[in-house]
Amino acid sequence: MSSEPPAWEQKTEQSVESFAKVLNVISAAWIFSVAALILFDVVGREVFASPFHGTNEIVSNSVLAILMLQLPLSILNRSSLRTTIVYGKVRAMGKGIIDSISYLLAGLLFLAIAIGSWSNMVESWEILEQEGSGIVEIPVYPIRTLVVFVGFFGVAVCSLLIYHSLKRPEDFDHSETTEIGE
Repeated sequence: MSSEPPAWEQKTEQSVESFAKVLNVISAAWIFSVAALILFDVVGREVFASPFHGTNEIVSNSVLAILMLQLPLSILNRSSLRTTIVYGKVRAMGKGIIDSISYLLAGLLFLAIAIGSWSNMVESWEILEQEGSGIVEIPVYPIRTLVVFVGFFGVAVCSLLIYHSLKRPEDFDHSETTEIGE
């Protein structure tokens, strides 16, 4: 029973959601590329006795990047873990308050990640940090930059959801329509 949100609010929500979807598509392409790289490495190793050098470094750096790219959309889709002991017993406004506290904590975590990673990112760019065994060296500074960037974007996502959960908590409350036995 909420009224239509203002145009600026709809535009902001659409922009944030679109950008989060773009990050998710990038992560999906990255996952596919890593899977292809692993297949290439295994086949090269077993069939031709010639592994693809640098696979370990690429995969280990990719895991963090893929995770960070997927987080904003999973938060927007409300796909995180939730305990419903209290949540299921309160009305829409109570759920909005619980959600806003959860998003505040998540936003603070994203902010801590972004701020805590900032100096490492700056230093990494200054020295053009590389990781590898000598045969192949993988640049680490883009991954460090991605962690900081997504950390700040995660703060924006959580801020939007705090606003939404306090202003329109009924948008998240589907308990009335999903009763068992109806």
